[in-house]
Amino acid sequence: MKLSDPLAQVIVVGIICFCCPGMFNALQGTGSYGLSSKDSDVGNHASTALSCVFAISSLFAGALFNIFGHRLLLIIGGLTYCLYVGSFLAYHYINSIVFVVVASGLLGIGAGWLWCAQGAVMMGYPEEGDKGKYFAIFWAIFNCGGVIGNVIPLILQWNDADAGGASTGAYATYMVVMFVGALLSLLLLPTSKVFRKDGTNVVRVRYSSPTSELISVFKLFLDWRMLCLIPMFFTSNWVYTYQFNAVNAFNFTIRTRAMNSMFYWLAQIFASIAYGQFLDKREWSRPKRARYGLILLTVLLGGTWAGGFFFQRTLIKNPADFQHIDLVTNTKDFIGPFFLYLAYGVTDAMYQGFSYWLMGALTNDTNQAARFAGFYKFVQNLGGVLAPVVQTSIIGNGPSAGYNAINAQTRGMGEFLVCVVLVGLGVLGAVPVAFRAVQDHTHDEGDDIIELGDKQELYDVKN
Repeated sequence: MKLSDPLAQVIVVGIICFCCPGMFNALQGTGSYGLSSKDSDVGNHASTALSCVFAISSLFAGALFNIFGHRLLLIIGGLTYCLYVGSFLAYHYINSIVFVVVASGLLGIGAGWLWCAQGAVMMGYPEEGDKGKYFAIFWAIFNCGGVIGNVIPLILQWNDADAGGASTGAYATYMVVMFVGALLSLLLLPTSKVFRKDGTNVVRVRYSSPTSELISVFKLFLDWRMLCLIPMFFTSNWVYTYQFNAVNAFNFTIRTRAMNSMFYWLAQIFASIAYGQFLDKREWSRPKRARYGLILLTVLLGGTWAGGFFFQRTLIKNPADFQHIDLVTNTKDFIGPFFLYLAYGVTDAMYQGFSYWLMGALTNDTNQAARFAGFYKFVQNLGGVLAPVVQTSIIGNGPSAGYNAINAQTRGMGEFLVCVVLVGLGVLGAVPVAFRAVQDHTHDEGDDIIELGDKQELYDVKN
């Protein structure tokens, strides 16, 4: 495989995301970004700032991708992840919420750029019959970051079951890996030098201007397919607040949280590979794959969230007997919630995978894929903005009531029910797109090919 092959480029992007957002997911997955449960509101403030800026940045990231290219967006984005983790490391020493919030905002900018570039490469580089395969490979590599990243606090704090949060050594290790990931962006080739097996270039750029790019971005708000997918996009990250904080951070010791999070991302790896192969099954037409894929996703979502309901109801029934679950000292109580958490990981990979696969089925143009990815992340992070607000202010008695067992468990059921409603709406919104919009072959309209100005021509030739 040559570095100029689309698959090789997707693998490099996967490794970058392994190092940067993969480590971020490992930290986030332990609950409250590795902070103790009493500092959970700091994590929620960080999530809100991050998601607000992330949403705005994502909306315009597609335009920046088509003007400046993916390498610049990925390297800057990767460095902001490093700064973000550094703010939590600093919090251990100076307790500065301001630094955490500012770093979260900067990460919002960088993450919007990074994920737009990632989405454009993953959806725009493969041929039509390989969309699921490329997603599976990327998602597997990316989520190895969450798996390996959780080994860090697991090893460093295995003998400290009573620790309230991640150690400073864990934060420092995350920062080093993220910095390396940002530098790996230098291995990516310009799109003009990447060719598919049939000899076609992965991107069809004529020449662009910021004005034409902005018009193309806002046209997405008039595209019925994107409008139908808004509930699915909106919900895709919403559930993280409930799963990571109300389930993992509140109910388990730090080493058990790390173990849960590690297997959560490991489950995503296997789920993405299996589901990606399912969505690329050559025996079925692509419209059939879209329909069958949505049906399978719906069934597994229903089973998983039904299990989540019984788990949450058990907590409410016995709030006075609450104690943090540890995988060593009370293994019997650990098994059931552990497998539920695995199921949450499986369905999350499938939910996001189906979103990406649908968008990839709607275009073969890398430029349009960049806009789709930006729109997806924009809507996704609107959900990310509201989810922590719901957790801390709307459901239950809010943060002023204190982080005690009865309050947290009551709030948890409320958050759970909101998640179920939103996930259901997401599936319903995807029905018309999966059943009507997906065709065996995608024919991109000429309007999707950008017109660039003369000054941009020289930049594209050089890059």
